[in-house]
Amino acid sequence: MSKYTITIKELIKNNFDFELTDYPIFDESYRNTLNQNILNHYYMSEIGFETAPLFRFYLKQKLNEIMPFYNVLYNKQKDLLDNITGNVDLTETLERVTGNNATSTSTSSSDSSGDSKSVFLDTPQGNEYKGTMDDTPYATNVTFGKSGATSNIEDSSTSTGNGTENYIKKIVGNNGKLYNVEVLTKIKNNLLNIDMLIINELNELFMQIF
Repeated sequence: MSKYTITIKELIKNNFDFELTDYPIFDESYRNTLNQNILNHYYMSEIGFETAPLFRFYLKQKLNEIMPFYNVLYNKQKDLLDNITGNVDLTETLERVTGNNATSTSTSSSDSSGDSKSVFLDTPQGNEYKGTMDDTPYATNVTFGKSGATSNIEDSSTSTGNGTENYIKKIVGNNGKLYNVEVLTKIKNNLLNIDMLIINELNELFMQIF
């Protein structure tokens, strides 16, 4: 039974809404756990304000002020627990790009051509004609000939190639310098009950009755 104001127990029985839904927290899934721990710890305590709505206002304000700091502690401790299996966490990444571009071109061509002219004179004297066809005023038989050949061969080839090599090596565990038992002991000695640190900071919102 409350003596001066009202207890958390009585507020819960009256379905009072503490509205602890929007203060910053490191993990939303942990909100209900923290809220329950706060209310359970102060279950029999009387609020330090004349009215429940006024208490709610200052409770929410206090949590908004202190939680950014404690969220950092929560995250740091979470990282510590996640690495409990060992004292080595090493990632080695290698990326190598290999490429070559080769182009080869070969070209060959040949060209040959020629003209031929022949003349036959049927002379009464049967003498051999010593001149040229161009200066011959007459001829019995004239033969023209033209021969020629042209070839053009082109051979062109291009080759390209490139590749990428990726190598990732990850080592997680214990390198033997620190045994798992020692790791657990070290963590145990450094763990913080962060919930209780927060709860203790809220103590000023309640009646200090001894």
